[in-house]
Order: sequence, then structure tokens, then C-alpha cells
Amino acid sequence: MPQLQKRNIVDRLKAHRQERKGVSRRFRPWRARRRSNLRWRRSERDLLPKLSQQGRHSLLVESRRCRSISKMQPRQPPSKSTDEPLHFSFSGGGWLMVYMYGVCKALREQKVDENAKFIGTSAGCLSVVSLVLNSDFDKICDSVVNDYVPSAHASWKGPFKMRDYLIDAITRHGNVNNMDKLHGKVTVVYTSLSAWVTRRVSHFKNPLHLLQTMVASCCATPLVGFPFVHEGEYVIDGGLLDNQPLFDDDVRTITVTPNVFAKADIRPSRYVPPWWSMYPPSQRDMQWLYDLGYEDGLSWCKREGLPGSESIVIPTKAAEYDGEWKTVIGQVAGYRSIEDLVLAAAELLLLSEDSITCNFVRLEIVLWKVVAVAVAVLDRMTVLWTVLVVSALLALVLLGQHYTIEFTLVLGGHLILALVKVKDACAHVHLLEEWRVLQGAVLATEKQGRLNKHGLTPKQHELLTEYSYVYRLGSLLV
Repeated sequence: MPQLQKRNIVDRLKAHRQERKGVSRRFRPWRARRRSNLRWRRSERDLLPKLSQQGRHSLLVESRRCRSISKMQPRQPPSKSTDEPLHFSFSGGGWLMVYMYGVCKALREQKVDENAKFIGTSAGCLSVVSLVLNSDFDKICDSVVNDYVPSAHASWKGPFKMRDYLIDAITRHGNVNNMDKLHGKVTVVYTSLSAWVTRRVSHFKNPLHLLQTMVASCCATPLVGFPFVHEGEYVIDGGLLDNQPLFDDDVRTITVTPNVFAKADIRPSRYVPPWWSMYPPSQRDMQWLYDLGYEDGLSWCKREGLPGSESIVIPTKAAEYDGEWKTVIGQVAGYRSIEDLVLAAAELLLLSEDSITCNFVRLEIVLWKVVAVAVAVLDRMTVLWTVLVVSALLALVLLGQHYTIEFTLVLGGHLILALVKVKDACAHVHLLEEWRVLQGAVLATEKQGRLNKHGLTPKQHELLTEYSYVYRLGSLLV
């Protein structure tokens, strides 16, 4: 019995030992890695003191130099991949088409058109067709500036001959005989009056069909003639329903427009009067507009980091052009005849050139105040009621339908009540803090004699920018 107990104890000890050996085998790789790490650290501590002082100094200098080079090295703009084609949309613009001609010239110089698709409406279709058909934009601009603009200024009929100018430009510079290049690459948009929808054409049967489609896209009545029948339906300018056509929703479209107030990828970097699209400015201003489009097109290519854009040198001819305007009003209007008329009126009223703009700002604020008074009057139902009653009674007076003294008394009472309520509305608007600040801002601009925000408080500058179109553009131009 004692021997049996002793044997059981020995068996338990052996089993316990075997169990400990199994645990040791499972953790052996971790111990080996730890031992190797300790060995590497120990060897590093042993080797570092053996390095000479000069060697350690050279290693330190080299590491600092590498870090400084990595920090100082400028980051290159990411270059666009040339595999996927770009998609451009050119909007309508009337006479502002010369701006888009300048943009197209810049795109061609950077060879962007070689791997791109285009869609355009109205003046935009002229630009993209000329770009793909390899037309000479300098010659087109020369024809516009030296032939079409003087003809438009020659008589009152000149601005309404744009269809003649359009056909002449296409036949002279369009290279329409090479229209096979357009298939699948250019889409022209026009509006169907018969169906009241937009039509998109990407394939053209012959040069005549191409010409008719482009005229349909540019048919802005009445400047470019009246609607006509094309493809069995009446057509009109494509910008009527879609002035900035886009490709499919899943395709990123690069938008181009001559409208300075639009949100587009390429638009004028300087103020361009929007009404130039309907009546052209001087020849010098049209040439400036062409140069501005060229510079903005190059700026976009450089900003987007297109291949080869790092070597682009952007000229500053258009950026430094001042137009020799004498007043902000003339620059905002965009026509020197209007500026001369304003200067003549100012001379008659003994006003200086600097005070003209301030007086226009005051006139704008007065008009806005009149609008505010009218709104305040309409907000009061009693005033609205009295105005309606007075209007009805005055109509009866004009029709001769009043015969009693009571009628006159009722009319007089309501008229007095209406005048009292209007006076209350004027007093209410005049006491508003907003208009008090605006009045102080106008007085400050008149005191300093020019539009300068440095002489105004931030609140005055903010309100003038909101309410005065002349001040807003004047601050931008100055």
C-alpha cells in the first residue's frame, strides 16, 4: 500500500513536469524574439561608443541635411492624367464671345483640345467648333474688332445684323469642310420652339447642316434675327432654356463663361459689363476682352496642373489694362458715350468727377429707402385699406359718379388717414438703425470725395456693399 501511494505521487510529478515543458515550448518563439531584441540593443550600446567623435558628427550633420532638404523641397502640383478626356461646356455670351475665343486659344496652345470633348450653346458653340476645326482665333478676333464692331456702331440697324456677321465669320474662318473632326467630339445645343425643349446635335450631315445648326444655336431674337424652321421645327437660341449645358451627371464638366457673376471654372478675372453681350463696346475694349480670355485660360491650365503647365508664362497685358476711364460710373456702364454724358451733366451741375460716384451712391440709397417705405406701408393693413378706398373714390370722381357732400367728406377723411399712415411709415423707416448707419456712410463718402472703405466703419462698409451696386463695383475696381 505505501508503495502504491509512492508510485502515484511519482506519476503526478512526471505529469506536472510534462505539462510545464509544453507551456515552455508554446512561449519559446516569443522568448527567442525578446532575446534577439535584447541582443540587438546590447550590441548597439556596445558599438556606439566605439565610433569616433568625427564619425558621429558626420552622421548627425548628414541626417540634419536630409531633413532640411525634404522640408525645403517644393511640392509640385499634381499633374492631371492624360488618359481620361476632359469635358468642357461653353455658355452663351453674345458679343462677349471674343473672351471665349481667347480661352480657346490658350487651350489649344496647351494641347488640351486633343483629348477633350466639348458642348456649347449660342456663342459657346462658335468657340468650340472653331477650336476643334483648328480655326485661327487671332484672325477671327481681328474680323470681329475691325469689321463687325464698326459696322454695329455705324447705324441703329448695326446691332441687329449679327446673323450676317455670324455667317460671314463661319464661312471665312470656320474650316467647315473639315467637319468630320466634330463627330462625337462637339455637341451643339439649340432650343426647339415647337416642342419647347433643348436639342443636342453631335453629328452633322454636311457643311450646310452644320451652318444651319450653329445659326439655330445663336438665334437670339431680335439681335440675330427671328426664329426659323430647322429640321422641321421652329428653333431659337440654345441659351433660352440651357445657357450652360452640361454632360451626364457622372461626368465632371469644366464650365467656361464670359459672365463675371457666374459660378464657372473659367470666367473673367476682371469686371466685364454684362450688357456688352447685347451691344459691343469700343474696338479697344473688345481686343482687351480677347486678351483677358487668353490670360484666364492660361491661368486655369496652370492652376489645374495640366501636363507642361509648369513652363507657362502668363502675360499681363489684359491684367494691367485700365481703359482710361475717368469715373467709376463710366467703368461700370462700360460705354464711353455714357461716361461723357455723365461728365457733361456733372459739369452743368458744377459737380466734380470725384463727387459723381458719391451722388450716384446717395441716389441708390434714396431709392432703396423709398422701397422700404412702400414695404412698411403695405405691412399696415389700415394703410392698405385706406389706399384702396381712396383709389375707388377717386375713380368715381373721374367717372362723374359723385353728387353729395357726404361723398367728399368720406374721400377727404380717408385721404388724410392714408397720408398720416404713410408719414408714420416714413418715420418708422427713418428711425431704423440700418438706415441711420447708411446715411452716415453716404455722408462719409461725400466728405472724403471718393469711394474708400478706409474712411468707413466696418458696419458702414458692409451695408453699402449690400445696398449699393455702384459702391460694390467701385470698391472692386478701385
